Amino acid sequence: MKKIIKIMVVVFVCYSYAMDLTNETLYQGLCTEFWDLDKPTAEPNQYNFFRSYIAQASGPVLEPMCGTGRFLIPLVEEGFEIEGFDASPFMFNELCKKCKAKNISPRVWQQYLEEVPETKKYNLIILPDTSITIFTDLKHIKRSLQKLYALLNDGGKLIIDVQTIYSRWGEIGVWTGKAHKTADGNILVESWLPLPIHNSISPILGRYELMNKTHVLKTEIEYYEAKLYKPREMDVLLKEAGFRRIKRIKGYDRNASPAPEDDVIVYECTK
Repeated sequence: MKKIIKIMVVVFVCYSYAMDLTNETLYQGLCTEFWDLDKPTAEPNQYNFFRSYIAQASGPVLEPMCGTGRFLIPLVEEGFEIEGFDASPFMFNELCKKCKAKNISPRVWQQYLEEVPETKKYNLIILPDTSITIFTDLKHIKRSLQKLYALLNDGGKLIIDVQTIYSRWGEIGVWTGKAHKTADGNILVESWLPLPIHNSISPILGRYELMNKTHVLKTEIEYYEAKLYKPREMDVLLKEAGFRRIKRIKGYDRNASPAPEDDVIVYECTK
C-alpha cells in the first residue's frame, strides 16, 4: 500500500507541474548555474556549424532564446554583429553579468519569443540547442514559427535544429545525475528522471541541489517537456509558417543529409 501511495504522489506531482507549467517556471537560478558549469561553451561542431552561416550573413543576426550566451558571447568576441534575447530572468541576468565581465555590450534583452516586435528585420536567425522543442503545444509552435518568419527580411534564413522521435533523455523511470563544484566551494547536483513519452512529448523531472559537504542548502525542482518530431512533421509546420525553401541537413554537417534515425535534424529555411 505504501508503495502504491508513493507512486500516486509522484504521478500527482508530475501531473501538477505539467498542468501548471508556465514559462516562468523554467530555467531557475540553480538550473542556470548548473548549465554554465556543465556546458560553459558550445560543442565545437555545433558552434562552427552556426558560425558558418553567420560568416556569410550581412547585417545583424538574431539568436532567440540565447540563454546565458554560450553561442552569442564568443560570436560577439569574434566581431560578429549578433543580437539575442531570452525569457528566463535567471538566464538573462547571467548573460548580462558575463557580457559585463568580458567588457562587451551586444544588444540583448529579456522577452518571450511571441512578444518580440516586428519593427526590426534580420537576414539570419539562428536557434541552436534544439531550443524550439521546449514548445509542445501545437498552437504555440505555429505562433513561434510565424513570429520567426515575420522577423526575417525577404530572402532571409532561419537555421533551426530539432529533436526527432529517436532522441532520448535517458532510461525512462531511472534517476541519473551529475555534480559540479561551484566557485565558492559548494557542490551543485543535477538529477533527472525521464518519464514515459506520450504523443511524441518527452517529459523529464529535474532536481537541482546546492550543498556543502554535509547539508543541502537549496533545492529546486523543474519539470521539462520536449517535443520530438516525426519524419517530415517540422517540414509541414515550416511550410505553413510561410517558408518557401526548406532544406533538411544532418546534425551540424552542411554537406550531408540526415539519416532516417538521426536524433537531431537541422533545417535551413528561406523566407
